[in-house]
Amino acid sequence: MGFGFLTIPFAFDLMYKRGIELDILLDHDHVSLMEEGFDKLKKFETSLITYDEFIESCQQLLKGRIRQPDLAKDLFLLFSDQASTCFQFEKKYKALARSDFFLFTLVDLALSNEWVSDFLPYWYSIARPILLLDDFRDIEEDRLKGEENTIIEMGDDKAAVEQAYSLGKQDLALLASVNPLLAGFILELLDDSMNYAPIRQMIT
Repeated sequence: MGFGFLTIPFAFDLMYKRGIELDILLDHDHVSLMEEGFDKLKKFETSLITYDEFIESCQQLLKGRIRQPDLAKDLFLLFSDQASTCFQFEKKYKALARSDFFLFTLVDLALSNEWVSDFLPYWYSIARPILLLDDFRDIEEDRLKGEENTIIEMGDDKAAVEQAYSLGKQDLALLASVNPLLAGFILELLDDSMNYAPIRQMIT
């Protein structure tokens, strides 16, 4: 479905709706930095570099370009399995924390700590449902490969499916307050995912 690519314009639209000016979001240096960061993430995901090499490359990429130091510090702490000091991230379900790498795209912007704290719930309101869509669709493959999957984390049973679906709906209710069209679109996909054969087998 290509949702991984769609997440980028969706997220930029969300940032704009939460108050970041368009000329800042679309600044050439900012967009180029984001592209370089995603290139490094792709290399890690395809095992071209190790996790430690990925984190080191991010530190080098951001050197001299950080304008939100508290967020940058907390993200590097988070990805080193240490406690964050300023912000609250997704920690309950590891499979849903995959989206936090995207937050590095904010550290080169002069944003207040108050703005970041306010933005994070909205970020998760779009990121978690999109990840859940992948988890519903890939449940069988993730079982076989031992990949991270929220439904498996929650217990891999009927109750886990219902809990994951409920979490997605809660997030989309918040997203609807800023982008009702997108929230409705994702909710339709989430509803449809309950009809996937492997999911139907779990809940019937």
